[in-house]
Amino acid sequence: MPYTLVIDQGTHASRAILFSADRQIVAHAEKSIQLLRIDHETIEQDAVEILQSIDHVVTHLPAEKLQQAKCCGICTQRSTVLAWRKDTGQPLSPAISWQDRRSQQDLDQFQSRQARIHEITGLPLSAHYGAGKFRWLLKHNPQVQQALAEDNLCMGPLVSYLLHHLLLNKPHLVDYSNAHRSLLFDIARRDWSNELLDLFTIPAWTLPACKPMLHDYGELIFNTIPVTAVCGDQNASIYAQGPIDPHSAMVNLGTGAFVLSGIDTIHTDTSLLCSVALGNDVSTAYLLEGTINGCGAALDWLQQQEPVDHLFDDLPDWLHSIQSPPLFINTISGLGSPWWKEGPAACFLGDETASVESRYVAVIESIVFLIQHNLDEIQRYKTLDKIHISGGLSKLDGLCQKLANLSALPVVAMPDTEATAHGAAWLAQQCPPHIPPAHSSRRFSTRSDTGLLQRFQLFSDEISSI
Repeated sequence: MPYTLVIDQGTHASRAILFSADRQIVAHAEKSIQLLRIDHETIEQDAVEILQSIDHVVTHLPAEKLQQAKCCGICTQRSTVLAWRKDTGQPLSPAISWQDRRSQQDLDQFQSRQARIHEITGLPLSAHYGAGKFRWLLKHNPQVQQALAEDNLCMGPLVSYLLHHLLLNKPHLVDYSNAHRSLLFDIARRDWSNELLDLFTIPAWTLPACKPMLHDYGELIFNTIPVTAVCGDQNASIYAQGPIDPHSAMVNLGTGAFVLSGIDTIHTDTSLLCSVALGNDVSTAYLLEGTINGCGAALDWLQQQEPVDHLFDDLPDWLHSIQSPPLFINTISGLGSPWWKEGPAACFLGDETASVESRYVAVIESIVFLIQHNLDEIQRYKTLDKIHISGGLSKLDGLCQKLANLSALPVVAMPDTEATAHGAAWLAQQCPPHIPPAHSSRRFSTRSDTGLLQRFQLFSDEISSI
């Protein structure tokens, strides 16, 4: 049976996974990568380290199985960008993380154009996206300035840099979903917006050509495997079960959390993001997407202040036994949708003598509360009858149960946490119409939880007053 290779490059690790035709994982390799938090707003990664990590994971798959791979899907963290030399591919900057907000002050001058930017891109004006980061590189990085003067500059989302190095034809390409996160992409035309390139003073020739997620991108340097799909990680996760279920939402929990649901037409009258689910030259499907910055990042934040050994061994018991945790005002990396504002420093409210254990439960509840606000916004446009949940924190039954209780919707946990990779494999296989269902024994029905509802209301009141 032919296999499908997926290269999944995330914030904290790169993975290479081989799937069988019936979506079973037959081989897996993973390597961690560093995330450098220089300060509250400046967050970077080493582009060479990321590239080397991909080489490591692919070459550590069983050689005899890798030789049977007939196609490859590549999915990456979105909104992370960098610059490199056109002639050599040498990076001219670190990879500026999607969490980085160094360009916020510069972007404030464009506040009066917010409505037009949102109309074109489906995104709010935010330093998390690529435009501000490209502007920062052009203004503050001497190597970038020199390469620009020499007509030798390439800039783009991280995936473009990776494609240049991983493919034999060394292209300068980007898929629609990663291009979208640049704040320069016209979501209706599915190409760069000349109006926004002029507004943000970004030279069009430095950016990659925009291509559909399903496209013949070229052959990998590994075994000349054809790359048939490229997309952002969250855009892949919505396809973990195959075709989009129109009445469900997918919640994917990683460093950030993302709440996604498919729609047929562009909506720019919402505080959620409107992004590309899948597109070609003929038609396009779209997503409503909620973004939560402080998911795994919020636990990391508390771990730095109050470290707990073997945290994930203890969290299940704490979530079950602690009934009245304090409130955690989760503004880690700023408030995402539906508020889109910085907010004050993250803090706990309530009992100042609260135990360390209860504070960790409070962080988990804050993630559930932020998810619920995004579900409420989605349901202004469509009816949901269930929630699919995936990602590392979806292993926590207590989190899943709290989400079912708060949302009054059944929650179905993915049978494994590799939703992004499953979706990328389905796309790489050119979206087969009939795939074996991924059955899950972890289903959570709604239960009464008055205390949780009360804490959610208090949390909502606090956030609304910020």
